[in-house]
Amino acid sequence: MSSLRFLNDTSYIAQFVVTKGDLMLARLPGIAPGAQIQVPCEDIYEVSAQVVVDGNTFTSAPASVTGPTSFLAQVKQNRAQGTYEFEMKVVDSSAADQMLFQKTTIAPVTFTISRNGKPLQNVVVQDSFLAKTLRINSIYSVYAVINGVTTDTLQTNNPNAVITAISDNSDLEAGYFTLSVA
Repeated sequence: MSSLRFLNDTSYIAQFVVTKGDLMLARLPGIAPGAQIQVPCEDIYEVSAQVVVDGNTFTSAPASVTGPTSFLAQVKQNRAQGTYEFEMKVVDSSAADQMLFQKTTIAPVTFTISRNGKPLQNVVVQDSFLAKTLRINSIYSVYAVINGVTTDTLQTNNPNAVITAISDNSDLEAGYFTLSVA
């Protein structure tokens, strides 16, 4: 299995944020100076949907998905019981590089994307006629927050890359941080 490895060669705690296309892959806890952590690059996520209707919050059952997927959140009436049921339908996406989020409800729907039980990203769909999409591709984008400063974003398509946070101590760049990839 592929995994990205993150190293911190600065004298401050570094927090790395990783996306794959528009999809959040990881938001790592702070890594101590001299420490490292590995993040598997598996594409398995849990997605659930939530809507508030007439002051009541409805949440769908979570769906475990991988790769391009389409989600449709809808409130359906159960005439026999005189109630409403909120559900999220999951089907393969028609686009090979996208997750597609849609709704039929009047109220906005929040789709929560989680990994290993930890929420990573929310997608809010406001309009029933406009689907929201997240691009998913093979390009990993990484930045780090070090000592309150956000580094430039580094990109790689290597799922086994080693990304290192380093202090830039050159005469022109003293006090800055950068990321390198190997």
